Amino acid sequence: MYKHLAIVVFMGVIAPAVASQGAEPDSAAAERGFFNTHQVGIRLGGWANLGDMPPERDTADAEEIFETNFHDASFYFEGYYAHRFTRALMGEFSVGIVNRGSVTFRVEDRDNVGNVILYTVLLQAKLYPLASTGWTVQPYVTGGGGLFYGRRSVQFTSSTDYYYYPELDEESATDFNYAVGGGFDWPIASQIGLDFNIKYLPIEFGDPLMTIEDYGALAISIGVKYLYSGSSKESDRNRRM
Repeated sequence: MYKHLAIVVFMGVIAPAVASQGAEPDSAAAERGFFNTHQVGIRLGGWANLGDMPPERDTADAEEIFETNFHDASFYFEGYYAHRFTRALMGEFSVGIVNRGSVTFRVEDRDNVGNVILYTVLLQAKLYPLASTGWTVQPYVTGGGGLFYGRRSVQFTSSTDYYYYPELDEESATDFNYAVGGGFDWPIASQIGLDFNIKYLPIEFGDPLMTIEDYGALAISIGVKYLYSGSSKESDRNRRM
């Protein structure tokens, strides 16, 4: 459901923008030097769950063992750096974080309260298929992969008889997998740009994290970026390519 909704949103946003530029190509992006710049920025948005959900509680002999509070959607934050190789090709390195939900574990006579946090560390190619047009709004596609790291942490222990020790009753899981996506860039000034981004992240941990392995998702976000020029030699090369 979320996958189909994201595709509809993506097409609904990007299609009118591209169509509006298609009739009379605007050279503003080229004039601002967009195709000669690297990018540093942040993205904020939503994490739409496509994977499994842990049970809300686990019981044994009528005694509660744990409780979870997960949702189908979460807040997602991402920071990134994109390096310009040619007019149409960039390489993007990004680090993201999302809180999938809270977990309370009952261990002996204490409650360990924490969260399941996911981290994404991605290296992707970023291709602008319409770079030669010089349109102000530039659609792009991305592809690559990287590290997905999940951790069930314990923030505090609700018992006067216990102190919290780091890594007490915590667990973690790691996955190396691919990521694909797309979006569009919109340079609004010589050094400032906006962008819309959507990524498909098929996260499959080898070991269960909070009883489940499938944490796949769509990350849908909007961002702001700082555009800065490389060397004059790089700029001349990018203009030619």
